[in-house]
Amino acid sequence: MHGDDDTESEPAAPKTLAERIAMLGLDKPAARDNGNANSGAYAGGREPLYRERPRPALAAKPPALRTAGSASGLGIGGVGSQQHFESESESEESVFSATSVRDRIQSLYLSQGDVAPNPFASPELAGGANETPISPIAAMPPATYAGSRRATDASVRSLQLQSQLQSPLQSQSLQPRSPPLQTAAQNRLSRLPPPPPPPPKPTGISGSRPPSVIGGLQPAPVLATGALRSPLATTGSSGGHFAGPRGASLPPPPPPPPPPPPPPANAGASVTPRRTGLSLPPPPPPPPQSQAPQASVPPISTAFATLSRAHTQMRSTRSALDFSSDAAVRPIVLNFATSNRRPPALGAPPFLSLDGASSAASGGSVISCIGGAYAVVVSQARLVCTRIETGEVCALHNAPGPDERFTCVAPVQAGGDVQAECARVWASTSAGRVVVANAHGAGAYTEALAVGGVSAGIACLLAGGVGEIWTMRDDGSCEVWRDRSAGSGPDAQAALAPLRRFTLGAEISAMRRPPSARTAVTLYGRELWVAGARGVWVFDTMRTSGTGAAHVVAQTSLAAGDATLTCLASNVAYVSEALVAARGLVFGGTDDGHLVVWRAATYARWRTLDVSDGRADCRVTALACASVRWLWVGFASGRLAVVDIGSEDAAQWAVAKAWVPAESAVAALHVDWTPMLTPRARVQVASVHANGSLFYWDGALMLDHQAAALRLRTRDFATPHDLAVHVHSWNVGAIKPESLGADLVRWLNADGSLAAPDLVVLGLQEVVDLESKTLTARSLWQTTTAKNKTRGADISKRYGRWRSVLESALSRGAAFAEPFRVIETQSLVGLFICVLARDDVVRRVRAVDVAHVKTGMGGLHGNKGAVAVRLVVDDSALCFVNAHLAAGESPRNNAARVAHCASIVQGLAFARPVPEIVSAAGAQGLPPELANVALDTMVDGGDGTRFFDHAICFFSGDLNFRLRMARALAERCIESGDLDPLLRNDQLLPLIAGDALPAPSVQEPQSDTLYSAYYASDSDPEPDAELPAQAAATASSSLGFVLRAFREMPITFRPTYKYDVGTDRYDTSEKRRTPAWCDRVLYRPRGGKDLQLPAHPFQGEGDLQGQISPQLYRRVEDCRLSDHRPISATFTVKTKVIDREARARAAAEICAQYERTEAVELARMAKLLWLSRHTDSMAKATEFLDRSGGDLQLAVHSLYR
Repeated sequence: MHGDDDTESEPAAPKTLAERIAMLGLDKPAARDNGNANSGAYAGGREPLYRERPRPALAAKPPALRTAGSASGLGIGGVGSQQHFESESESEESVFSATSVRDRIQSLYLSQGDVAPNPFASPELAGGANETPISPIAAMPPATYAGSRRATDASVRSLQLQSQLQSPLQSQSLQPRSPPLQTAAQNRLSRLPPPPPPPPKPTGISGSRPPSVIGGLQPAPVLATGALRSPLATTGSSGGHFAGPRGASLPPPPPPPPPPPPPPANAGASVTPRRTGLSLPPPPPPPPQSQAPQASVPPISTAFATLSRAHTQMRSTRSALDFSSDAAVRPIVLNFATSNRRPPALGAPPFLSLDGASSAASGGSVISCIGGAYAVVVSQARLVCTRIETGEVCALHNAPGPDERFTCVAPVQAGGDVQAECARVWASTSAGRVVVANAHGAGAYTEALAVGGVSAGIACLLAGGVGEIWTMRDDGSCEVWRDRSAGSGPDAQAALAPLRRFTLGAEISAMRRPPSARTAVTLYGRELWVAGARGVWVFDTMRTSGTGAAHVVAQTSLAAGDATLTCLASNVAYVSEALVAARGLVFGGTDDGHLVVWRAATYARWRTLDVSDGRADCRVTALACASVRWLWVGFASGRLAVVDIGSEDAAQWAVAKAWVPAESAVAALHVDWTPMLTPRARVQVASVHANGSLFYWDGALMLDHQAAALRLRTRDFATPHDLAVHVHSWNVGAIKPESLGADLVRWLNADGSLAAPDLVVLGLQEVVDLESKTLTARSLWQTTTAKNKTRGADISKRYGRWRSVLESALSRGAAFAEPFRVIETQSLVGLFICVLARDDVVRRVRAVDVAHVKTGMGGLHGNKGAVAVRLVVDDSALCFVNAHLAAGESPRNNAARVAHCASIVQGLAFARPVPEIVSAAGAQGLPPELANVALDTMVDGGDGTRFFDHAICFFSGDLNFRLRMARALAERCIESGDLDPLLRNDQLLPLIAGDALPAPSVQEPQSDTLYSAYYASDSDPEPDAELPAQAAATASSSLGFVLRAFREMPITFRPTYKYDVGTDRYDTSEKRRTPAWCDRVLYRPRGGKDLQLPAHPFQGEGDLQGQISPQLYRRVEDCRLSDHRPISATFTVKTKVIDREARARAAAEICAQYERTEAVELARMAKLLWLSRHTDSMAKATEFLDRSGGDLQLAVHSLYR
């Protein structure tokens, strides 16, 4: 290959493909020889490459042109020394057209020998002028899949670019049915001496795979010159041999193999590789000396050469991070089922920016910042400043130009006066200008910045130290400024000069997007983390190269299964330097609801969290660390979550709180500790939503800590009681209540052996004929004609008759000896629920309410849906739901049932119980959340308006979940009494056995799981091909099932559906439905051994309310009036009775203790954070604060002495 020092007499090496073709005289198409000797001559005087000649015998082919069946010519897709066979009947025109320009070049190249310049060589990627070129048509070993995914992908792309130069016929399969056609150049080759035989194959190696890739695929090394060696090449003492295909596109690569073993200690590397932006792993060890030397690596593509040169310019000292650890990549699923749903209100009124709402409606974005007493919302061309405490607007500032809009904003951090925090803000505009505005009143001006000729727009503003603002531009250039209020120089009229400048260098192009306030984080005042689309770059802004590029400390790439990064956050600001290695973390949110966690000290990926909660709208849009323990997460759905990350073991992390303040995407999360230094004494977190609304939250979760401590002392002021509850469900099939007779008593107390419970809940489905078209029309359109009014009265009378019949069955001496009274009923088309209490229990019941949800026909029709009754017994809230879900056996019907459950849980809405504020002597001034006893009846921070707020929850009815198996197989199992195969294929059980809950057993716990894949059966005449995939999808979707925290008692009875009415035969109609357990009773366990979930930060073990002990689960055999068999379930639940005065005294003691301990620690942390602005070191801040006796002002003054 010609180098740069070639003599003038030698022609310059061609650089482009056109130049190479012209140099070889191939810039004109080859002409056919029709018998005229001169007809095929080129203008340049060269002999035509393709002249009709007698076809030699097959044996006359040179070794280099053997068929693909030879051992030396094997390769992927038949590449290597590839020959294409064509039939004798094909015309010569098609033969000549099948010869590509590349084949002509190769033939001429081979005819001239190995001394001619390789027309396919790329001088830009040459490893050196002394490398020996190889023939591009030499026998090639098969392509291998390198361990480095990025290098492999790049090489595959380059090979695909080369393959575009090939003839289309080269991608066809080989069909050796006729002798091959040969060109003139190949005929000349047949007269040349045969090439030397290939080197002997090492023992134990089959095929033509290079010895260096046997026993583990090796990644591509990086040459010293910066050129990347192809991962499809093997290394040797003299270079590498190209192993990629020349023809058709590559097949899909195999899965990555395990990492190769470490190199031997005596294996020295001849070339020291340099790290590039591709983060390639170390090169493989050199092959044994016994291997024959191989030719040098040929270039792969010009496009890859450009990529290689760009990444070679990067710093070579960055960290090489290994993402092969399963613990780092495998997601840890965080459970939302027991998260606290009470919003941590701060007391400040929310603010709605009308400009922000209109901006969101027009597709714009809302940007914001908070600090101290002020909050700033910027949308389009207006900057709105508000006072957090009152919500009043302090100032309005417009963009300086008519067509300008604000693009980003950042507060100026104060250094001395706490009240000056966020009193001044910087806002950049689309025209590249910076507006400095006062947040407390009028006054704004355009700052003159000495940018030094930089014209790129400002993409991001970050608040640095005291008075410092960082500007990051679209082209990667960055500046650090000091606001004039912090003292920038004597001349206020001169342009503001930056404190320092640096650039992100070539990395800005690899990020594939400009930085923003959500994707950039500064640590220690000098380290900058920036998230690109597929990785994170870490820069040391204090170390720059001669061109001003910041030193790249590390560059990490996401795993193949990771989604795009959307935001970054870190807790390093709250961690001392001694604990950064163990507790300093950086978090990255992704599009698919995952959080990637890195160690801040080592830049290594540590863990991956799944915070999606099984929802479709789970995109993480904002992150913020309020302390070393609390990580705030904002979602595109408007949902907020607080994750407890206090434990060093990520498996113990839990979602402490989750709520939805607004159904609008969370645009930003801001944390501000400065109010802890004021009489307000709080940590404030602001959530800014895309519709322009701002909400302020208690970042320290003070009330939640106090409420959790109060629950831990529940035994000090509450007495537990046992409550016996019977839950019954039956799809009556529109029978008349008067026809039940003795069946009703048998349903309620089959053999008369059950003791009278405290509560009886009766749930009926299909009380009326749901197939009635008249009833459907009336339910949909709510017509008020006289005829429909009459029918409506008839239906209401039927519900009344059912109530009377049920009450009569539970009167004295009927089903039980004690009498019962109706507490409440609720109906919806065919659904009916009736709650009765024993006479002596009625006085303990209060706060009764009802609700219903329609799910039929998209929520319009009540033929499917749920009715519910809420009541408070003693001081514990109970809620009972009677549901009728979508019918059908298909996977689509099952998905509809899962969706109906979510609609019911989210749609049930109850009236908030009346607050009961109780105080005692010495317990005055308690926060309302602690003084309200009514909130103690609920759990998880609920206020009683939602289903999950209640301590004791039941979900029963005709849930319609079916079996994933054939009818014949199900009948055989039922006849033999073997229910295990049926339970393994039940659609509901895998959904409620998810998370960390133990799988329910049939009789005794089994070692193997009860829920296997779809049961295939030869007896099924028409097996559903979708069922196996659906079975796997259902089993894996328990995370998104809204009732996944519920349980069911072990099923020991036969399926309850579907029978021929009046018989014990399963369905003999034309449809012949598979028997199934459609009728179910589910309950939500809390506490005790029945619920095995990770420890929750806001659930005290002292609160025993809500514990459920299942007793009996059965079906009634003798009730044959419907196609369903009725079921019954009995439970014993724990309620509590609260001593009001004792509770008030305990709450007062907890508040006083909190002020003496946690509040003091929070105030100290706020002082350290304030001092760290001046020192950029938590250790120095601690030293100065301790030296000043905890006085913040004295510590600040001592810093500047």
